Amino acid sequence: MNFTILAITIITIIGAVLRLICIDKDGGLWNDEYVSWAIASIPFGKEFIKEILSQCHMPLYYFYLKFFNLFSNNDTFLRITSVIPSVVAIPVMYLVGREKSKFTGFTCAAFTAVSSLLIYYAQEVRFYSLLFLFSALSLYFSFKVIQQPRKRNLTGLLVSNFLILITHTIGFVYVLFNLAFVALKLKKFYYKFVKFTCLITGISILIVSPLVLKILFFTSTMSQWWTNLNIYRIVQVFCDFFTPIISNVSVIENIHGININSIFLIIPLLMAFGIIFGSFFDKNLRYNNQIIYVALATFLVYLLAAAIGKLSIDAKYMIEIYPILIFVFASTIDSCNRYWFKALILFLFFIFQIGYVFSDTYAAKLPRNEGNKYVADLIKNAKLNKGDFIVLTYYPKKRFEKYFDFSNYNVFEIYKGNFNYFYTPFLTSEQALKVGKNKYRGAFLNSILPLSQYTGSLLMTTINNEIYSKMKKNQKVAFIFLDSVAFLDEYTFSAIVTNPNNYKRAALPYLVFSNIRNEIIKTLPVNARNLKYEVKGAWTLVTFQY
Repeated sequence: MNFTILAITIITIIGAVLRLICIDKDGGLWNDEYVSWAIASIPFGKEFIKEILSQCHMPLYYFYLKFFNLFSNNDTFLRITSVIPSVVAIPVMYLVGREKSKFTGFTCAAFTAVSSLLIYYAQEVRFYSLLFLFSALSLYFSFKVIQQPRKRNLTGLLVSNFLILITHTIGFVYVLFNLAFVALKLKKFYYKFVKFTCLITGISILIVSPLVLKILFFTSTMSQWWTNLNIYRIVQVFCDFFTPIISNVSVIENIHGININSIFLIIPLLMAFGIIFGSFFDKNLRYNNQIIYVALATFLVYLLAAAIGKLSIDAKYMIEIYPILIFVFASTIDSCNRYWFKALILFLFFIFQIGYVFSDTYAAKLPRNEGNKYVADLIKNAKLNKGDFIVLTYYPKKRFEKYFDFSNYNVFEIYKGNFNYFYTPFLTSEQALKVGKNKYRGAFLNSILPLSQYTGSLLMTTINNEIYSKMKKNQKVAFIFLDSVAFLDEYTFSAIVTNPNNYKRAALPYLVFSNIRNEIIKTLPVNARNLKYEVKGAWTLVTFQY
């Protein structure tokens, strides 16, 4: 076995081990993962296709997961389906970098192996690992087809780009810029070749365009209402790409002062920024790293989509450009003539990446705090009797049926698909998300009044009629709240809704479900007995007896 194969094998094994650390998550699947599994578990047929078409993502991943789901629906097994493409991507990124040199190839592979972002999503039952692999293959064949315009390289480029198109709804943005770049590089010498590439690309986009248009304009999703576009969110994307601390651990706005998180975040980020931006000031590097313009153009389109409210700004939605950023990072370091400086930069960068493995908040060690199994555990611990009431907020009961049988209980749901009925029944949930800020403020202001002035609400009237008035002596009711959404306590909530500027910036789902939680707890019946609170992960259970 030669040195290259041995080195890549060792790097790949290290990457695999890092992805398998703590892969058995206590909380089970969280909502997005649960949706992936629920769709994949539907038998082949009209219902399976119908459910796929109702989602806000393209269909390929659901077919991929369905194949594995035929063998087992165990949570850990399902997560391993994301480990597989994430590990395969490591040697592929070596091939990407090798198009410049072996040194760049090794650096690309090592970066991919230890990337916290890739490790985190390698442990999630979602399509991001698969998408990164397709994007790495697209980049590899882009280089190959430019250097060797042969049919096999062109086929690899077109197939990998088509796989991106049918995996990610907004993947067409990257594909268009990627193929435009390849066409510009080849147009002077291979006109027929470029013409054929454009023709096949046009046909591919036409094939997927009806589904893309349906998803973008006719499929409901709440993601774009979570965050406002600001400089912190933009910087957070690059923190996720280049540092061991990702937004699922700590949001950049929440890091204050000099501490372990700020050090592991700021230094790798500044190193990466300095290296990548440095490449723009060197003529040779500007030529060698021209592929960076594909990433830049794609990123700017994503920012525009976020600015007009079509997309929540997040690194996972931009993962197509990640292989390019890794390559440019590695290529720029490789171009340095001072070997001691090159070695020092890589040593420091990877020390930060590897060193964070020993932190309790390392990506692979992170629990899925929103895991739906936590809800099942809380309900089981509550020792409810047949006929008792369960009130689920934010998600409906079908999101938990993998872990809990609700058939013996009276279940009441207040979730993100029907919350409008408890505020503005004449609006759909989609309409409520768009105009709810104006419509709901009066109800919010009423809910923060002292009990002596509080005039009630449609929410509490419904709960009184559907639950409290029907409860018999010694019956229990259990309320389930998702703390990561309903995290605004009464004081904070009041400070937001009474201040126009704060209210304008706040995300409506946080306001709605925080208000639901606060109002329910504030108005608990005076004859409630044995009131108990229990927390698991990001979930809180509140129970009492009549």
